[in-house]
Amino acid sequence: MPGIGLISNPQSRANLRDPSKARKLGYLIGSHGTAEATRSLDDLYRVCEEFKKERIEILGISGGDGTMHHTLTAMIRTYGEQPMPLVAILRGGTMNTIANSLGIKGEAPRLLFELVDKHRRGLGAELQIFEQEVLQIGDKYGFIFGNGIIYNFLHEYYATGKPSPSTATKLIAAAAASTMISGDLARRIYRRFHARVVADGDTWACEDFITVAAAVVEQIGLGFKPFYRCNEQPGRFAVLGIHTNAFGFVSDLPRILAGRPMRRDKVIDQVASEIVFTSLESDKLEYIIDGDTYVGDETLTLKTGPRLRFVRLTGEATDEVAVPSQV
Repeated sequence: MPGIGLISNPQSRANLRDPSKARKLGYLIGSHGTAEATRSLDDLYRVCEEFKKERIEILGISGGDGTMHHTLTAMIRTYGEQPMPLVAILRGGTMNTIANSLGIKGEAPRLLFELVDKHRRGLGAELQIFEQEVLQIGDKYGFIFGNGIIYNFLHEYYATGKPSPSTATKLIAAAAASTMISGDLARRIYRRFHARVVADGDTWACEDFITVAAAVVEQIGLGFKPFYRCNEQPGRFAVLGIHTNAFGFVSDLPRILAGRPMRRDKVIDQVASEIVFTSLESDKLEYIIDGDTYVGDETLTLKTGPRLRFVRLTGEATDEVAVPSQV
């Protein structure tokens, strides 16, 4: 009987800190599925092809936001028009922004144990299943797109060599302080750029931004919720063109944290099904997808991607059995 296909990324920062994590998850899968630790994109696509042939029922993903983005891209490409399996997000990253945005809490072993236990006992009907569209960015798929300050912030964040929520929080505070004195850090992060943006056929009047960002989930990390309109209309995603200056952005951070709209004179705020983004500068377009950084051509198209089915796990042990202590 088809079961669970688990993909874990041994190169994720959390797994590098504890290389035994992937092995422990494999023990939990047991005879109810297949656990694969993918070490390259070629390896990932090979595993996706195997899972497609095996007709797995549920795809479990253990890793960070980048692991989610690469795995879903590989699965969507591999399956094509064939229906995708259910997707179970098992967390396991440093920030887990996507999992947090979708209301998935807990540690990977407990989440996987809940999934395996219900599958073993034939309780699939008790799984909480919800549908969620993903964002297509060029030929890739993810949940969050951003350039400008989002790309620049992550560049500074990764340069610390100590990625963690506390490092990100300290960097936000340092950037805000630098803004007050027009410091070097603020100049690097809030560097402006020029681009033409066409949303569902309409060209934006503004071409001078500190970021253009889009997402199908509310959060962007650390509880900030700039994409509060992401669920406003089916088939559309939230998109922001922030054109205020650094100080204007920093002064609106409390509103963003609370999931409230920025002031109208600071941002173009709408929902769309397609965005065509064209850089008006000579440099290549720098952007992020779910925390992974990219440098691409001057023109990039974003549009609503496929609607996938996800499992919302709680990580709570059942009444009849507890999570084995050895894992």
